[in-house]
Amino acid sequence: MNNIDELKNYINNLEETKRYKELEKYIDNNEKIKLKFAELKEKQKQLVNAKEFNQLKQAKIYEDEYNKIKEELFNMPFVEEYVELVEIINEKLDLIATEIENKLDKIIND
Repeated sequence: MNNIDELKNYINNLEETKRYKELEKYIDNNEKIKLKFAELKEKQKQLVNAKEFNQLKQAKIYEDEYNKIKEELFNMPFVEEYVELVEIINEKLDLIATEIENKLDKIIND
């Protein structure tokens, strides 16, 4: 259990995680940003469905609308930084998970 607590503390003490948490509070309390994220998510669903059902014309329209909403969203304060931090943190978590898997494989197979 001690190693899990150390891992949790390591992740929580990353500068990216600290900044992410600061921005998350701002974004969670900003209705305009929350609505724009919801709009983007809905447009993404429509785009995926159109591609799934091979509706190429409609998919192109949805893709253009998606890109417009994304641009509007990224022009709002702190949103682009927030999204970049999410990507960075997820990459770090993936690396940690891979390292854990490799260590477990080694323990099991040795």
